Amino acid sequence: MSEHRKGLLLTTLGVCLLIPDATFVRLIDAPSLTNALWRSGLLAVSLTLFLILKYRFRLFVVLKQLGRWGATSSFFSGIGTILFVGAIDRTSVANVLLILALSPIWAAVLTRFVTRVPVRTHTLLAVPFAFLGVSIALSGSVEKLNSVGNLLALFCSFAMASNLTLIRANKRIDMVPAVALGGVLGFVTLSLVGTSSKLLPGDLTPTLILGVLILPSAMALLTMGGRYLPSPETALLLLGETALSPILAAIVLKESIPLQTLVGGSIVILTLFLHACIPLRSSRSSPLEKTLETIPALPVNPNNSDS
Repeated sequence: MSEHRKGLLLTTLGVCLLIPDATFVRLIDAPSLTNALWRSGLLAVSLTLFLILKYRFRLFVVLKQLGRWGATSSFFSGIGTILFVGAIDRTSVANVLLILALSPIWAAVLTRFVTRVPVRTHTLLAVPFAFLGVSIALSGSVEKLNSVGNLLALFCSFAMASNLTLIRANKRIDMVPAVALGGVLGFVTLSLVGTSSKLLPGDLTPTLILGVLILPSAMALLTMGGRYLPSPETALLLLGETALSPILAAIVLKESIPLQTLVGGSIVILTLFLHACIPLRSSRSSPLEKTLETIPALPVNPNNSDS
């Protein structure tokens, strides 16, 4: 399996696991800051246990190998959670999701001008169509875009794209430990500002399912997949979660699904499907081409001619 296919598979699985995130968030009645505190803490604990099982006594060696780039990735991961929560507290969820959909654009800019790696043409073509689909899906809920919350969401979008670009640029380093450290950073920061850890009745079960199972698995898969995919493609695939999460939440909570959500979500999924198919098709050669490649070339005798 090629690196690109491996990255595509891992990232797609991570996105699929992340789709129920919005549904569980809706099931939790605690304040968003409390939710973020539990998310960060449980993510850190769960990933740490996973890393202990994976590396055992070599874990400290792996942490040491993270170096400055791993520390930077941890910072982006932790600060991204804090910015996301701050944005949700100050503006609508639709606004935040719409601005986060800019992350593929940031990733493309960072990939081209910071890492000096050209972005594939089909990715550049897919980004505006995916953003259009997200815009349509959220068009009924978007409020004014001149608030502090929207500015925090913009910074969060940039931090996400920066982290994906960093993971791709240092693909020889396992950055899953950096995600765990980012969870520690988010938990400590939210604790220091006095965030309450008290959950409301009925919140414990969805919080544990989200923080122990869904988030750690999804983040580990996305981080591993990001090592093999260009960051704009990883960010683009994440828009699938943006498009499908509200639909799943509406189905589970038995709410009506607006037409624009279905139309916009369909545009995003179709764009991602076509975007994924193009490199897969181009990497294949026809059976005739494969047969011709196995036939050895005949030696040419310059003294032999028909004349």
